[in-house]
Amino acid sequence: MDFTTDLQIRKWKPNSNNEIKRVGKGLYIRGFLSGRKLFQIRFKQKWIDLDDYGSKTLAAAQELSLASLRKLKSNEVSIEQLKASLSRSASTDDFSDELQQRPSEIAASATGVPTFDEMYRQWYKLQLKVNRWSHKSSRSKPIRSYEMHLEGALGNLRVDKITRIDLKNLLQPLYLSNRDLGPALRGYVDEVLEEAVDAELIGYNPCPPHKRFAKPQAKVRHAPSLHFEQLPALWTWLEAAPFSFTVKVAMKTVIVTAHRASVVAFARWDHIDLKTGKWAIPERPEGANNVGYMKSGRPFAMQLPSGLLNEFRSLHQSNASEPLEFVFAMNGGRPMNAETLRRNFKKFGDVSSHGFRNSLKTWALHQDIDQFLVDRYVDHSLVGLDRAYRRDDMYPKRAELAEKYYSFVTGAA
Repeated sequence: MDFTTDLQIRKWKPNSNNEIKRVGKGLYIRGFLSGRKLFQIRFKQKWIDLDDYGSKTLAAAQELSLASLRKLKSNEVSIEQLKASLSRSASTDDFSDELQQRPSEIAASATGVPTFDEMYRQWYKLQLKVNRWSHKSSRSKPIRSYEMHLEGALGNLRVDKITRIDLKNLLQPLYLSNRDLGPALRGYVDEVLEEAVDAELIGYNPCPPHKRFAKPQAKVRHAPSLHFEQLPALWTWLEAAPFSFTVKVAMKTVIVTAHRASVVAFARWDHIDLKTGKWAIPERPEGANNVGYMKSGRPFAMQLPSGLLNEFRSLHQSNASEPLEFVFAMNGGRPMNAETLRRNFKKFGDVSSHGFRNSLKTWALHQDIDQFLVDRYVDHSLVGLDRAYRRDDMYPKRAELAEKYYSFVTGAA
């Protein structure tokens, strides 16, 4: 045997393409100059791809190869069935269940019913066509996540052969390992299978609802905030920072309004009255995400302080020859990426854009300002008796507060 440990495999640098080393009974690893290392089973003079090294450890590959060879030698499966099953199975247990329970479903269908891979890619192309995701990283994430976590297990399955337990067993580990990835992929799968229902390929959608998955307990982590006494220093730093005028105005807007970065980044000119300074964010449309809208989903209006309003007017005037939809538009007229704002604040120190809400509230406490007014200023949800009886949005008072707070953070007060 050439290699007996993972360390030996990691250190191995093939001298040519298709260099082969034996690593177990009937198990080999094929190396390539590109750095790829592929586990393969050899049975009756035929090679069967198992998995790349890195996706599986040596021990896992040895275990899987022994299970595979037992099935082949007992004629329980053919080589073609084994290849198809291996492409769908994420572990040895999955593989055993696959061969024992559903061997007739492994081969490609000749019935005209599409595979999950065909339907997923068709669905993805449609989402791109309707511009569902605005940023490049968002557009590539659904297909990259699918290819990395789902394609091997689901891709070759006909959509009418996918069961609820298939999806539960596949998605549950993702829910536990990544609190964002699991729900996102479940959502994509659910949409694809709804398309299959609409096309009358399946009678019902087998995708389990989100609530049926166990989830890790989220760790409570408060956003780092800047003490309010440091806000004038932050403003001075920002004035001298090497950011574009557009980026500076966006960052100032986050500080003064205490709005979330995503709300500011997607601010639209048709929501802002440059004469009066009123910024009116409409109600979030049904089915839309929070980007560009208040977290509550409610319509919300606030008054831009006069100093900040003047900078908005200057920004609008600088783009007068080419009217734009978004206030803080980047190249091509696309809205600014909220992550840009978050990263820029980090250059000053351990500052979170969301933490400015806490800075405002702490400053207001030291000024003996009614906290109900501050909650209305940042559109915090009301609770208890406040929710029942204090329904006035206090716009004039909030406008006064905006001017007072702007004077403080700019160092004018």
